[in-house]
Amino acid sequence: MAAAAGSSSVSLVSCTETSCSLTLAGTGSQAEVFGTAIALRGVQDGRATLRVGEQDVSCAPGQSTPAGRLHLTCTAVADDRVELTASPA
Repeated sequence: MAAAAGSSSVSLVSCTETSCSLTLAGTGSQAEVFGTAIALRGVQDGRATLRVGEQDVSCAPGQSTPAGRLHLTCTAVADDRVELTASPA
């Protein structure tokens, strides 16, 4: 497991060959999985807005969405935190 910490952001990543589990806490927290950067842009109304590579995507808990070269599934969204899984598309 890798962890990176900034002033108010934390990124936790755990990967297998086929998927990664991520926790991004704090606006601006980011991680790179399968060669693609994922950053938390913010949380509003129970939805997380993420920057995935060069595009913005939004997801709610239990929602799956394609995002460029990745397929994301958000598992939990809180005040300024998102937990998700990512796998190659």
